[in-house]
Amino acid sequence: MKKLKSLPIGIQLSMLVAVIVIVVFLNLIMNYTKAAEVIEEKNSNYLSQMISQINQTISSNSNQLKRILEKTAYNRTIVQAYLNEPDPLVKYGRYSELTDYMSDMMNMKEGILDIALFGTDGTKINLNGDINNLVPFIGEVPDKRLYYYSGFQNIVIGSLSRNTFIIGCPIYSITDFEINDRIGTLMIVVEASVLLGSPHNLAEIDGARLYALDRKDQLFSSNDKEVKLGSPYSQLVMKGERNNSFIQEGSIPDLDGKLIFILPKKELFSGIEAILERSFLILILSLVLLVIPFYLVVNNILRPLKKLMGFMSHFKLGLIGNLSKRIHLRGYAEISIMANQFNRMLDEIDGLTTSLLESNTKLYKAELVKKQAELAFLQSQINPHFLYNTLESIKGMAVEQGSEEIFHMVKSLAYVFRYSIKAADIIPLQEEITLVKSHIYIQQIRFVNRFTVAYQFQESILTSRVPKMILQPLVENAIFHGIEPKTGSGHLMITGEVLEGELVLTIRDNGVGIERDKLKELQATIISFQETEEDRPGGIGLVNVNNRIKMQYGENYGIVITSELGIGTEIQIRLPYKEELSV
Repeated sequence: MKKLKSLPIGIQLSMLVAVIVIVVFLNLIMNYTKAAEVIEEKNSNYLSQMISQINQTISSNSNQLKRILEKTAYNRTIVQAYLNEPDPLVKYGRYSELTDYMSDMMNMKEGILDIALFGTDGTKINLNGDINNLVPFIGEVPDKRLYYYSGFQNIVIGSLSRNTFIIGCPIYSITDFEINDRIGTLMIVVEASVLLGSPHNLAEIDGARLYALDRKDQLFSSNDKEVKLGSPYSQLVMKGERNNSFIQEGSIPDLDGKLIFILPKKELFSGIEAILERSFLILILSLVLLVIPFYLVVNNILRPLKKLMGFMSHFKLGLIGNLSKRIHLRGYAEISIMANQFNRMLDEIDGLTTSLLESNTKLYKAELVKKQAELAFLQSQINPHFLYNTLESIKGMAVEQGSEEIFHMVKSLAYVFRYSIKAADIIPLQEEITLVKSHIYIQQIRFVNRFTVAYQFQESILTSRVPKMILQPLVENAIFHGIEPKTGSGHLMITGEVLEGELVLTIRDNGVGIERDKLKELQATIISFQETEEDRPGGIGLVNVNNRIKMQYGENYGIVITSELGIGTEIQIRLPYKEELSV
């Protein structure tokens, strides 16, 4: 919220307008989505009702055909008697009676193209067409089933190619109303359109297409004039069309098939899309009409404010000529009042300037004298030679008393002290490594060898010149903030190598690691190129080294830190590596 308040007025007003536009836009989209959902739901219900009605039509037509099948197959006096008759001569005498009866059955329903009777003894009788076209379907008719619809078939009957279904049923010998062995198969060849009726009157919604499929997903009826009957459904509708269309499916129980309605969403939502387009047009026109008054209002505020800001910028320069100038603004009443109050403030400042300058001059001189005195006092308190000579004396005492450990510890401390006060700003890497080793030796004495150290440096980089004190602060951070809090022994790995033309120095520890939030804060501080607070643990050395490197070599170099809680921390120093930087 504070950042929002600090933005320029023009941006804030523009954001306000943008929010209003977004709200209106979202409202339009939500209304469109809700209307689309209602339309889809009603369309789904309507298509479900249509599928139910079509199934009723199919069921009604199918029931008539089933009754004809049952009546013919189980006619005792003609069909059963013919199939059960063993004497060929008697059969021959009954042939005319059988064909007349089959002809009567065929005429009971319009659309029946042929009736065929097959006996298990090799009998084959039909009324129209080539009976051999029907022989392959005998094996499809299952046992113990009253009727069975084949898939969609194209059969030549009377020299015409007809789109048909073959309905078959097994014939069993009936004696005293008991079913014995299967004695034959009865088939009715019916025109496909008889079952469904005309599909052109079924899809009453503009653009809706009906596909009626058989058990093999072959098309046997449709109001789509561009498709061919008998085609697989998978070839009728493209994948992209499926994604952009509303599809409603329903089964055809009698045929083991299905009904599919496809309605393009463009057709389904054409009405509400026109409303949405009109609403967007009105929104755009409204925005165009609001541009002029919005510009006038914003300009009446911003123009005087920019003039005031420009005046204040000149005033901040402190030139004598600017101090006597005053500003006059035209705009809203509040702007004029602000300008008058600012002019009054300038009048008061002008009256106080002379006395304030005189007082500041006196205070500055007094403060300068005070600082010089404090500096002299501090210099008198610190005598590097005295401290270094004292350390040398302690070394001699350690040798006399045979305390080798104290000798080496004081020797390391003396090297660290001498290095810190005398070394140049840019030194060979070898000297920095020697300082680190001296510092680590002291720390290992202090921590009673709680951690081990490994060094791995390419021989060719030891003479490379690097800024003074870039490794030691980071090693100290690794010991105190990584290894010291760790339970058990720790390990430090200090390496140096050349990668892609850069000198890369790495300090890696297996300490406690850094919490994710603290790590992000530390990384952000390093990237921002700013000093951290003094009470931030582990941060001062990192940022100090990082800032020195960036000031020395540029923004492309510095420190990269990674860490995982419980695993450890890795600090990588990246410096330029050039031939002229080596000795």
